[in-house]
Amino acid sequence: MAIDNLISRSMWIILQPSNFLILLLIIGLFLKSFNVKKQSYRILGKRIILTATLMLTFVGFTNISGWAMWPLESRMDRFRNNLNQQPYAGIIVLGGSEKLAISTSSGQPTLNDGGERLIATAALARKFPDIPIIHSGGTRFKADEMSENDVAKLFFAGEGIDISRIRFDSKSYNTSTNAIESKKLIKPEEAGKWILVTSAFHMPRAVGAFQKVGINFQPYPVDYKSTLKYEGLFEFDLSENMKRFDLAIHEYIGLIAYYITGRSSSLYPSVK
Repeated sequence: MAIDNLISRSMWIILQPSNFLILLLIIGLFLKSFNVKKQSYRILGKRIILTATLMLTFVGFTNISGWAMWPLESRMDRFRNNLNQQPYAGIIVLGGSEKLAISTSSGQPTLNDGGERLIATAALARKFPDIPIIHSGGTRFKADEMSENDVAKLFFAGEGIDISRIRFDSKSYNTSTNAIESKKLIKPEEAGKWILVTSAFHMPRAVGAFQKVGINFQPYPVDYKSTLKYEGLFEFDLSENMKRFDLAIHEYIGLIAYYITGRSSSLYPSVK
């Protein structure tokens, strides 16, 4: 695993809101358990516990996660189901929707909540049967485990898509390398517009990375996590709300990190 990928994944384990709030509770409980002589620590521990509990309650039982998603998903929403810029040179779909361990053990392509990436790509492949497809995702966590490409290959074969049309990028491990490695797979005569398929909340960061390397593309956002409208204050679904909030915060951090490190064309990318 590349060192930058290892560092970012390690940092995210701590910064991920659901993990961070649980860590705060543990720290608070630890400080609160100090001997009575350390009264200041006990008071600090109580305050940390109260703060973490309030934050968990607020994120877990309100629509703040949906509000956090809204700006990300609305950024490229005008391209949703928009296929008016034909002819297209090809289709690029980003990996990340594949469950590697379960797919390996079951022998079947098993997808996570982002499975719409592959589902939409299969539909586009049938709509445009004469253009190539790039699947960008070389992640493999264990040597004896399927990679993202392996799972995608099983999925597309099951959908009746000709595998010879698909170019599999086996080197990328994040959004930036998705763009870099995808460009290497585009032939000189394929300078036309490519359809870029990824989750709507992830599309702004993907757009920044793909603009940076100079690929001619049109966003095609899928896998929406919000309704892009006000849905009231309360939503009593702790697990779903925390998962959605984690995804949103991950993207905001990613947008900032990509801009600072020069891997994105702008802080909050857009397409004219």
